[in-house]
Amino acid sequence: MKRKVIIAVVPLAIGIGTLLVLNKMMSPSGSKSSPATTETQSAVPQNPAHERAALEEELKKKPGHPPILLRLAEMERDAGRPAGAVQYLRQILEQDSKNEDARLELGRMLYDSGDIEGALKETKQLLVDHPDQVDGLYNLGAIYANQNRLDLAREYWSKAVTVAPASDSGARAQQSLAKLGK
Repeated sequence: MKRKVIIAVVPLAIGIGTLLVLNKMMSPSGSKSSPATTETQSAVPQNPAHERAALEEELKKKPGHPPILLRLAEMERDAGRPAGAVQYLRQILEQDSKNEDARLELGRMLYDSGDIEGALKETKQLLVDHPDQVDGLYNLGAIYANQNRLDLAREYWSKAVTVAPASDSGARAQQSLAKLGK
């Protein structure tokens, strides 16, 4: 599943514009694509309604199958229904509470649906389970920046830069830190 990062909109102290950090789909660094994921995605029709029906049929055969649930969550997100994505992501985490992709996306979808406390909780849990997860570090910084809690935003963005400076999230964190410094 491709990951999205949270947009940070930070009013600067001197009132000069805002910091907009890319809201870009990105592939996780070093993520592994399982054959099941590839099969599920390549065997599914391109029409969203047909794809959903095919995925739901597959889910009946393989209840709780993470790649299918992740794709259904992605479809909900892409359709502008983050709350719908949350139910699929929670199903994955019921089976595997340390699933990195599902936890990262759950935090993102909770944020997008307006549940900031839930997004903080899930993203912090992601970092408990995977302390060097650069996308989670970046997202937590963005959530705090959007709350105007700039010291915490700096802390998490600095960690993201330290952990993976060459990654997309590490680079965005570096850019965000530079803009906060102005």
